[in-house]
This record gives sequence, C-alpha cells and structure tokens, in this order.
Amino acid sequence: AEFLVISVSSDWLYPTYQSKEIVKALKANGVPTTFMEIQSNYGHDAFLLPSEQLAGAITGFLANVQRRVREGRAAS
Repeated sequence: AEFLVISVSSDWLYPTYQSKEIVKALKANGVPTTFMEIQSNYGHDAFLLPSEQLAGAITGFLANVQRRVREGRAAS
C-alpha cells in the first residue's frame, strides 16, 4: 500500500511535526509515502470544509497510484 499523509498547518490536535514523524516511520520501513501540508486557518476541522488544496492533493495522489498500477509499477 502507498500512503498519503496530509497535515493542516493550523491543526493543534495533530500538528504537522507528528505527521512528519509518521512519514519518517513509514519511509524507514520501506513504505511508499507522500506528505503534504495544506495551509488553513481552520485548525483540526479544516478537512471538513471544501478545500482545493486537499481535493487536489488527494486527486493527484490517486491518479498517480492508478497510473502506476496500469503500467504495472504498483508499490509492493
């Protein structure tokens, strides 16, 4: 499986540094991982609101995974 870890710049409940620790652990174990921090002033609940940044990150990630699967280069 591949992981997309998205952090919100103003999230005080799960701050970016914790997301980066997750990314570091995943990568240390050979897990393909992508990280992105989106900018928002809405804190932890930012993911509940419409966001072009969030939609673009997820859409792009899934499109890349789908392309690699079709090409036979899926993560193992």
